[in-house]
Amino acid sequence: MRNTLLAGAPLYYPSARKWMWDYCIYLGPFTDSDGKNYDLGVFISDDHFCNATVFGNEPEDYSSGLIHPRIAFDNEVVQEVIRRAKQLNLIK
Repeated sequence: MRNTLLAGAPLYYPSARKWMWDYCIYLGPFTDSDGKNYDLGVFISDDHFCNATVFGNEPEDYSSGLIHPRIAFDNEVVQEVIRRAKQLNLIK
């Protein structure tokens, strides 16, 4: 069966449909101030909120980690994940 998850979504790294976006919430593409492309997402459970950022087409090309929406992060990618998640009311 063909995976149609996020069909037509603007993904920089479409292979991540198979190994990231089947359990994380996709928040869209992002290009940082250095011109590097990312596909942003989050994983949310009852007790935590995690960054889920893809930066390549291989299953090991992602970063993740527990983040707190009220703690300042220097990383512009994580800041954008938090901003988008708040905008969608996924976190407060």
